[in-house]
Amino acid sequence: MADQEKEQRKKGTFGDVRLEVTRKYVFPLSRTRMVQLGGLGCIILLAYFLVDSLLLSNSFVARGPVSSNHANFESDCSKCHESFSAVSDRKCQSCHEKTADNLGVYTFAAHYVYRSGDRTARLASAKKQHAGDEQPCATCHPDHLGRSATITNVSDERCLVCHDIGSFNTNHPQFEFARKQQPDESALIFTHIHHTKLVLEQKLNKSVDIVKACLYCHNPEPDGKHFKPINFDKHCAGSCHYPVAPETPSLAIADGSDKPGVETLEMIQRRRGPGTLWAFYTNPNEFRSDGGRVVKSPVYHKDPWILENLASLRKILYPNLGLTDLLNATGNPPTGDNTDIYREAVEALKSYRAELAARPEPEVQAELGRIDSLLKIAQQRLLDPAGVTTVSGFLPLAGNENPALTADRRNDVERFANRLAKDCQKCHRVEHASILRVKEDQRELVRAEFDHRAHIIERPYCLDCHNEIPVEQMLLGDSLSVASLKPKADAIDSAKVQNIPRIENCVQCHTPSAASNMCVTCHYMHPNKTNRANLRLFVER
Repeated sequence: MADQEKEQRKKGTFGDVRLEVTRKYVFPLSRTRMVQLGGLGCIILLAYFLVDSLLLSNSFVARGPVSSNHANFESDCSKCHESFSAVSDRKCQSCHEKTADNLGVYTFAAHYVYRSGDRTARLASAKKQHAGDEQPCATCHPDHLGRSATITNVSDERCLVCHDIGSFNTNHPQFEFARKQQPDESALIFTHIHHTKLVLEQKLNKSVDIVKACLYCHNPEPDGKHFKPINFDKHCAGSCHYPVAPETPSLAIADGSDKPGVETLEMIQRRRGPGTLWAFYTNPNEFRSDGGRVVKSPVYHKDPWILENLASLRKILYPNLGLTDLLNATGNPPTGDNTDIYREAVEALKSYRAELAARPEPEVQAELGRIDSLLKIAQQRLLDPAGVTTVSGFLPLAGNENPALTADRRNDVERFANRLAKDCQKCHRVEHASILRVKEDQRELVRAEFDHRAHIIERPYCLDCHNEIPVEQMLLGDSLSVASLKPKADAIDSAKVQNIPRIENCVQCHTPSAASNMCVTCHYMHPNKTNRANLRLFVER
C-alpha cells in the first residue's frame, strides 16, 4: 500500500532505467541577482587582497615568507618582481654582481668557468657550447621558502638537469689533475723527504712529529681553510739556506765583444738605467775583480745584480720582449691567472717612475710619460677581474728569438747565464737566461673548493690524505733516530708530484648516510666567489 502511494506521488520517469522526475522545477536566478552576487564576491576578494598587502605582508599572494636575506623586500613585491612576473636576473645582479665586472661572475654563463684562473678562455668556450642552456637566477635559487631557507644550497636535482654526473659516490669522474695525470708545474727544484728531515732535525729538535714538520712550512690562513704561500725569508732563509754566504763563480766582465759577460757594479751605476737605483746603495766590497773577471759574495735571494745581468743576457737572446723586460721571472702561471705578473709590473713601473721623476732631461721626461701610461693600464687591469686574464704587452720567449744569433752564440749566452745563476738553481729552474716563475699557490682543484678546517677532526694527520709523497715510508726505518731516516729505493719525491688526495679518499666519508655529498658541498658555481686570488685584486694608489 505504501509503495502504491509512493508510485502515485511520482510525476513520472524517464530513460530505460526509469529515473524519477523531480517534483519541483529548478528556476535560475535572475540576471540582476547574479550580477549582484558576483560583484559582492569581487568586493570581498579585493578587500582581502588589500588587507593582505597592507597588513599581512602579501602572505596570501606570495608562496611563502622570503629568506632572511631578502626579508626587508617582502612588503614591496616590486623591488624584485616586475609586473607580477618572475624575478629578473637584472634585479638579482643589482645587489649581487660585482661593480665594473665585465665577466659577470654571478651570471649563469659565468658559472661554467667555476673558480678557474683561465676565466676568459673558459667562458668564451662555455658560452658557445651552452648557448641554449641559459637559465635565470631564480631557477636554481628560488625564494619564498621561509626565513631560515638557504637559497644558495642548490639541490642536486637542479644540478643534474644539466650535469649528467649522478651520485658523488658512484658516477662522479675522477678529479681532473689525477685523470689527466697533470704534474705540479711549480718551477721549483724541491724534495719533501730531504726538507722534512732537515726541519725535524734542525727546527724541531729531532722530533718525529710529521704534522709539526708539515705545519712549519705550510701555515694555515686565519680562516683555517687554506694555507699561506711559502715565503723564502720566513721558511727557507737563515740556518737552512745561506747559513754560509755563497758566492758566484768567477765571471767574465762584458767588454763589448761577442763573448757574453756581466756588467760590474760601476758599469751599472754609469749606465743609470731604469730600475738600477739599487746599484748606488750596494756595498762595493761585495765584488772582487781580477783580470777582467768578477766574483760577487755574498749572493742574496732575488739578488738585484744577478737579476739585472740575467735581464741583459736575455735581451741578447730576445731583444723585443716588450713589458716582459719588467719582470724578474718569466713563464706564465698554468692557470692563466696573471694577477702576480701585473702586480710585479706595477711595482717595477713605480720604482722606475720614482727614480726618473727628479731628472730634468727631456728624454727622461718623455720616458716618464710613457711609464705613467703603462702604469695606468696595468693598474686598471688589476682592478678588473677579467683584465688580468690577458697578458697583452707581456710577450713569451718562444717565437721572439733574436734571428741574428747563431746557434753557437745562443748556446754560449745560455751557458753563461746558467753559470751566473748557479746558486739560484739549487731551488729554481733557469732556462733561456731567465728564472722561471714559481707558482705561488697550488690551485689544481679548479672546479671545487676545499676546507681543511672542516676535516681536521676527522683526519688530523696530514698524511691521512696527502700520501703521494712517501714521507711516511721514511719514518718507518727508525722512528726514534731522525739522522737515519731514509726513503725507500723506489720512492718518488719531486716537486712535480701532485700530493693531493684522489676521489677514492673523499668517498670514504662523503656518502648519502654520512658527510654531505651534495654538489654544492664542494662546488661554488660562480667563479671567484671564495677565491683568495680575487681578494688580492687591488692596487695601492
